[in-house]
Amino acid sequence: MNLNQLEYFVSAAEHLNFTRAAKQCYISQTAMTQQMQALEKALGVQLFLRDKHRIELTPAGTVYLKEARAILKRSDEAMRLARMASTGTDGEITIGFVSGFGQSDCYEILRGFHEAFPNIKIKLYRNTLSGLIDAMHNGDCDVAFAVQPIQKNDENMKHLFLRSYPLFAAMSRNNPLAERTKIECKDLQEEQFIIMQPPGRSRDEMEEMLWIYQRGGFLPQVVAVEQEPETIMLLAALEMGISILPEYIVRPYNQKEELVMLPVMKSDGEAETLNFEMLWTAQNANPSVDILQEWWKNFSL
Repeated sequence: MNLNQLEYFVSAAEHLNFTRAAKQCYISQTAMTQQMQALEKALGVQLFLRDKHRIELTPAGTVYLKEARAILKRSDEAMRLARMASTGTDGEITIGFVSGFGQSDCYEILRGFHEAFPNIKIKLYRNTLSGLIDAMHNGDCDVAFAVQPIQKNDENMKHLFLRSYPLFAAMSRNNPLAERTKIECKDLQEEQFIIMQPPGRSRDEMEEMLWIYQRGGFLPQVVAVEQEPETIMLLAALEMGISILPEYIVRPYNQKEELVMLPVMKSDGEAETLNFEMLWTAQNANPSVDILQEWWKNFSL
């Protein structure tokens, strides 16, 4: 299988006529037929139903058409980005991030972008979410990687989703709730909470997940505010309280016998998540911002 075969297949599937498809692809009708037979043999499935008067897609062909279109689109975009990188596209971009960003694996986005466009100089700028928004408005920062705000009432601010991380309730194995396999926010209203406030995070922004408690219909009883996950896990193991944290924070502690990590679910059965997104202002004219956006949209396909 090669890209030419995919192009031939898409044309044949759209026309449902090998003669017209062959004409569009500048090959003979015989060559088109042979290419489709070779593709079916390579895949081990029948893509077309044929008779003397017409052809139509099989169920496998319908599925394969969608995937073939996606592969061809991704290939075209990959060539465009490669050509852009090979021409020595240069520039500079200042990327802001909130404290705690480095603990997630979103840093791979920065590494991947740098590898794709090594001539674009990256400057990093750490601040609180409100500080990053101010910096973007006054031109000190081009884009920010931050936890997704609950309210998006700033019309000048653009948003691009990055990644989601499921949330877990970390608690002592002795907690009566630890016998469950999952939990909803409303089940936690009698619990005491340990809140994580990473270094450098302003107190009014220390807990992006407070809205989860609102979904449960209660105001949390906060017994401790800590900076380090290890301290939080120790307090949870000592039955001082529970903490709601994203998967990348609790991952190293999953095998601790004294702790239980329960997935936090919405009432509809969907997982509660902590979402990261890219932010920038509509007025930002730095071309490197557009390059970063386009690169991520295609990288994340």
